[in-house]
This record gives sequence, C-alpha cells and structure tokens, in this order.
Amino acid sequence: MKKKKWAMVTAVTALSSAVVLTSCSSSKQNAADPSPSSSDSNSANKTISLSVVSQTKYAPNAVPNEYTKRTEEKFNMKWDYQAIPLSAGMDKYNVMFASGDYPDFIPNMNQWNAVRKWAAAGYLLPIGDYFDKLPNYRKLYSDDQWKMLKDFTSVNGKMYMLPFITTSYDPMTFVYRKDAFEKAGITSFPKTTDELMTVLQKLKDSNPDFIGLGVRGGSGNTGVRNLLISFDNTFRIPPDFNGSNGWYGFWHDPDYNKQLVFAPATDKQRAMLTYLAKLYKAGLIQKDFATATEDQFNQNRKNGKDLIDFQYVSHVISLEKQSKDQDWDYAKAFVKDEAFGKNPVMFKGPDFALFGSIFSNKLADQPDKLNRLLQYLDWASTPEGTLFNQMGVEGLTYERKDGLPAYKGDLDRKKVLEQYGFDYYLTKNDDAQKTDPVFKIDEEAAPIFKAMETMYAQSASMNDEDSNTANTIMTGVWNEVYQFATKAIMGVVNIQDDKVWKDHLANLNKVGLDKAQALYEKAMKPQ
Repeated sequence: MKKKKWAMVTAVTALSSAVVLTSCSSSKQNAADPSPSSSDSNSANKTISLSVVSQTKYAPNAVPNEYTKRTEEKFNMKWDYQAIPLSAGMDKYNVMFASGDYPDFIPNMNQWNAVRKWAAAGYLLPIGDYFDKLPNYRKLYSDDQWKMLKDFTSVNGKMYMLPFITTSYDPMTFVYRKDAFEKAGITSFPKTTDELMTVLQKLKDSNPDFIGLGVRGGSGNTGVRNLLISFDNTFRIPPDFNGSNGWYGFWHDPDYNKQLVFAPATDKQRAMLTYLAKLYKAGLIQKDFATATEDQFNQNRKNGKDLIDFQYVSHVISLEKQSKDQDWDYAKAFVKDEAFGKNPVMFKGPDFALFGSIFSNKLADQPDKLNRLLQYLDWASTPEGTLFNQMGVEGLTYERKDGLPAYKGDLDRKKVLEQYGFDYYLTKNDDAQKTDPVFKIDEEAAPIFKAMETMYAQSASMNDEDSNTANTIMTGVWNEVYQFATKAIMGVVNIQDDKVWKDHLANLNKVGLDKAQALYEKAMKPQ
C-alpha cells in the first residue's frame, strides 16, 4: 500500500515515552505553563529528585537526552531515569515491586492486571484523590468519558492510574505484504478461514523463506496470547490484552443467551484451537510462536520471512518506511469461519486505554515531590505540553509547515524518540496529528471497522477482598489457558478429543475458575 498509507494509534498500544515537559523554544510562560508556583514559597526554588522508570515503544539511545534535560530544567526536577526496552517485558518491573525498590513514577504502564495487583497490595498512590490539581487533564474528557474512566480504573473504590485518552481509532487486523501476495498470484485478501489456509499455502509454495503466519513474541505467554488474538474476532471471543482494553475474559455473551461466561472456557475457544492446530500441522504458523522474542518478530518482518501477521493497522506506515522495497497493506475485514457459522465482531473498549501513568505510594508522605509531579502532569495535558512531548523542540526536532508542526528532515516518531527522547504522552497533540500519516490512515480505516457489529466492554467493580482474590485466581487460570492452548495448537494434545477438552475445563476449575466466575457474576450485572 504504497500510495494509500495509513495508521493511527490507540492508547492500548504500547507507546509513549516517559514523562516530560519544557516549553518548546521559549522561556516565556503562560497560564497553561505551570512552573513551580509562588504559593509553594518554601519549595518552589528547590530541586526535586524523582526516580522515573519508563518502558517506551522505541528505547532512547541515551539518557539523559533532550527530553529529560529540558523537562528537568523546566520544572526544576532531577530525574533518576531508567528506560526499559519492550523486549524485557514485565520482568524488571516485577523485580522492582517484589523487592520494594520501585520508582516514584512510571509514566506509561501497559499492564492493567499488574496495576490492579500493585494497587491492591498498597504500592501505588490513589491518583484520583488529586484530580482537583489536574484541571487540564480533566478537560481532555467529556463528562460521559470521565464517568467511564472512574468505572474502569477503580480498584477498591480508588483510582490508581492516569490513563492515556484515545485520540484516534487504530483497529487490529491482518497486515500483509501485498507485493508477496501478488507474486504468489493472490489478488485479494481471503475472506474465510479456509481461504486463508489456501493463501498461506500458496505463499509457502512461492517463497521458501516464508515462516507462516507471523506471531509477535515476548516474555511469558506473549506469543501464544498474540496468536489467539489474531483469531479472537473471527470466533467472537474478547481478545486478552491483560485487561488494558477493558475486557477481562468474562462477559455476557449473546451467543450463550447473554450468560456471563469466561470466553476461553467456551466451545468457541475450542473451535479456534482446532483451526489453529490445523494450520500449525500444515506448517502455516510460525514454528516457534510460543518462544520467539519481540526482536525476532521485527527481524522476520524486515528480512521478508514474515509476510502476514495480526497487528494495529498503524504498523503499515512504519513497515513501509523501514523497508522501502516492501509493499504492506491491511485487511479491510476479519476472516470468517464458515464452519463456526457466525460473523466476526469487533470488541471495543472505552475511549481511553487502561495504559498510562502510575505513582508510588511513597509520594503521599513527600508533598514536595508529589506537587511538582502534579504540576508537570497538568502542564503535559495542555496543547503546549502535548506538542512538546510528542514533537520535541521547534527548530531541533520539528518545524512548521503551513502553520502546522512536522518533523524535520528525515526524522519521524521512532528517530525522535531514539535520538532525543520525545514521544506523545497522555494524549496526542491535535495540530501534530494533522500532519501525521498514521492519523491519516486511521481516518481511512476507522469507518470500515466502526461499521462492523461491535461488542462493548463492561467494567467489573469489586471490593478489596474480592479484587485480591480474583487477581490471585486469574493468574493461575490464564496460565492454564495459555499452556493448554500451546499444547493444543502444536498437537501435543488432541483438541478434538472430548476427554481432553473436559479435562482442561476441570483443570481450570482446579485453579479456581469457578470461584472467580462467582466474583465476576457479582461484579458484572447484565446490562
């Protein structure tokens, strides 16, 4: 898709840089530029030290960089800043919290289940108690969105995350090498699972390097989880993004008379595993899907071994820029499984991502640190702050064309983040989006996917005791789900054997699924 490139960005997506600020090219301040105020007379001129750990989409080449230096200078802060690459997964964060040596501020946490766990354990500050000091952040939301924010981000009645608000609609679908498809004689993207299998076989026959359906890997169960996500819409199963899109696996499923079910324990999951096992046996799924890393996934795309995988449509833009000899496109619909007999659906979360900033409970007893951080956050929610975070500094990383900011020269989001440290934070800047090819592709794709039958997430409000119990149980439940799915797909167990499936369901209850379901029954009343 050389001529019609597009993309977008949802907040679920994993993105964002770290924390940030500083006015762009002027030291002049205005009402939206809250440097330490005179009301803080005893501490306004005092340099505040904060520990900050960030996990960005593209790791910065060096720290400190322009982003951290200008942020520190503007708000008179000193950051002990660490950047964790995505390839490290959650391992480093888990070690930090387990040891008690966790940072004051994590600007872009993308694991909602971990946030719930850490909040329930008392590690996090209830940031919702300080919303009166964040008026500019509040302005980003409509009243309905704000109510939904409270519904979805409350843990034991408190809010522990400052989410990123979605500014565009970036659906996930199959992205594929259109040039490789055409070389294999494939003129259109398959509409059914049977057609997809035929297409994958043709690609394999025409290209000996083709590894089969590509799977984005990572630590833990990331590989098998992402493989299942590729077909969840097809089989009408809410995709598991670790709760970051508002879906927890439990939902009132219209295919089962709106009963509350745990999706991976339904016959629909079994049908999906049956199909995937068929693909894997034919060599049409990446052989090492369960163990491959994020770096291997990116390398397979670059080297032409991955010709099709399931990702956000926005990837088309970066993929074509990365390899100019590759022509990527995106599927305009989900494939349908005719044996299953139902149309695919879109699963929609709230208009913000359960992805955003979290704060150490230690800040409650350190008002100087907390107030300075709140000043930064509220400024980062203004047009000036969003432009700084997303684009950087005028004359250095961007320039204005027809009055709108655009990256300088050959710079793009990836290069600016790697070389200077800037990336969007809390939300995207409106003016910057107008020149962003990712936003333009979103404008093209959004109507296509919004027209599909859509299922909306429902919040699950639990008290302290129930939340702790559910979190503990579901860790074991999801582990069993993914271990079994891996074995079923690879043919280690026969998914078509009724006894195998019944034993799996029994094992889910052994690790507490039935107990967790009772808690979700209480927390998620039919709508």
